[in-house]
Amino acid sequence: MNKPAKMMSLASALLLTIALTACGQANAPAPEPGDTANTTQEPPVETTPDETTEPAEPDTPDEEVISATGEYNGQADPHTIEVNVDGTPTSFQLAEGVSSQLEGLNEGDTISFEYVERAVEGSDVPQLEIRSLEKAATSGADGGASGDSDAASTDRPATETFTVGDGESQTLTGELQTGEGYSLYVLDGYALDAATGRVTLTENPDYYAEIEKLPADFNLDELRTEGTAKLEKAGGTVEEFSADTLVESSMMNASLFLQGSSAKDVQDYIVWEAQDGSAYTFHLVIPENEEGSSFYTEVTASLATIMGQ
Repeated sequence: MNKPAKMMSLASALLLTIALTACGQANAPAPEPGDTANTTQEPPVETTPDETTEPAEPDTPDEEVISATGEYNGQADPHTIEVNVDGTPTSFQLAEGVSSQLEGLNEGDTISFEYVERAVEGSDVPQLEIRSLEKAATSGADGGASGDSDAASTDRPATETFTVGDGESQTLTGELQTGEGYSLYVLDGYALDAATGRVTLTENPDYYAEIEKLPADFNLDELRTEGTAKLEKAGGTVEEFSADTLVESSMMNASLFLQGSSAKDVQDYIVWEAQDGSAYTFHLVIPENEEGSSFYTEVTASLATIMGQ
């Protein structure tokens, strides 16, 4: 009698356990939206280039772009050309893409170009790099530049910078000034007397250059005779120099270069034809002392910029 009762108690206990379990599941809070027992990881969202932040460009120092004109002397290598600027042969590096602008150029062509100067570590001489260039206006049948020569002269910048020097070079600024029928850049430390056409060294007026504008039909042989007589009168011997002996001079393209030497000074008589076809004589007086070399280098760099107006 007792055994069936015991079995009934076990059965009742089992039913009670099942019921309690069911109630517990029924009373459990419902999961919040998005809460699941088994969560899956979403793949990373790919960003497009527009959604990314561009890296900042590195800071670079501002470079002054300088405009200039000169005579194209040819290409030394794929990245270097030589330009005769104000009578001084100067090497320029070519920026990327500029080589293609050399097409159609011939040696002796006048070009206009823009360049920048870069300091070179351990050197006083900057690296010059051309950013762009083009062939300048060609000369007309009368030997002058095509177009209005007066306009060409007045369109020149008010100032220009020049790298001059024998051995150690220095950069000087020239101011555009006018004389009788011409203009030129007069360097710092020099003065132009427009009435007399004399450029003097401010600190020592014994150093000077006299400018005389020539007529279009000048005769070079007559000027050679006149210049020789003038230099002989000043004393000493007279010698004529050709272009191949003036390669380091701003006057290397002079039509005539005579030099007279005496115990007290050196005098030069030069016939110069400018880029616009105008022509001049320069008479330089250089006393014999330590200032002579720098005076010659600086004043000839200035004289080489002369143009008619």
